[in-house]
Amino acid sequence: MSRKWIAAWLLLVLPMPGAADGPATWEQVMAQQASAADLTVAYGGRREQFAELRLPEGGGPHPVVVILHGGCWLPEFDLAHIRPLADAITGLGYATWNVEYRRPAEQEHGWPKTFLDAAAALDALPEVAGQFDLDLAGITLLGHSAGGQLALWLAARPTFEPGHLLYASNPLPVERVLALAPITDLAAYASEEDGCPAGARRVLGGAPGEQPERYRAVSPVDNLPGPVGVELIHADSDRIVPLDQSELFASRMKAAGGKARVHRLAPPAGHFEVLLTDGAAWRLLQALLTD
Repeated sequence: MSRKWIAAWLLLVLPMPGAADGPATWEQVMAQQASAADLTVAYGGRREQFAELRLPEGGGPHPVVVILHGGCWLPEFDLAHIRPLADAITGLGYATWNVEYRRPAEQEHGWPKTFLDAAAALDALPEVAGQFDLDLAGITLLGHSAGGQLALWLAARPTFEPGHLLYASNPLPVERVLALAPITDLAAYASEEDGCPAGARRVLGGAPGEQPERYRAVSPVDNLPGPVGVELIHADSDRIVPLDQSELFASRMKAAGGKARVHRLAPPAGHFEVLLTDGAAWRLLQALLTD
């Protein structure tokens, strides 16, 4: 999927800036400003393997929100667009760990490097926790869209058995997940046509029928996070990730005895309201973070 194709797709599914009573646009997201991170930390040797640390004012220990950006798991979308949200969350008194990770370029696939990077970035937190007085006892994961898939999957890692394709011993546990318009059923999502579903096929190296074990290994609906509390924020009118992705995950969690709530954003909200640092979606997210 070329850059030109992605640009054309965004124009197709999103209204033009300034459209009356329409959903938030990608342009609105990118127009937001953020202060510079306090520190950029490499968690691996590749260019994309880093995280940005922002620290709140005052003394610690600081609660931590780990942020995973979306963008269909594709290289055209990096963490820049979620920096303003990370900055705003830091203003609420959290240290934020904004994660970059490898995404598959043209003619490549992301298996398993995208998922290993997300895991490595989370597990690198203890290396900086002492120096910056971070409280790792109750970590919050926050992810948007494809980043929501990564956040929900990371929360489930302590439940993996040794036979799991991406099993790791002693992964860093988390307390809760704030999933913003997350992709939770990768097999169903990747079965759709071009657009973000094509990114799912690329990051997993094939269609669901070609790589069923990989899909099962990273799809949140097949890897529930046990006792971790999950809050899902999703717009009724999301045209990129349908609301039923969050509703299915919540129903699976509840059936398994877990804790999950879906917070629905009424029209005209779409896929990007949850990335804005003002408005109804931000007020909901702020309430969940400060509750």
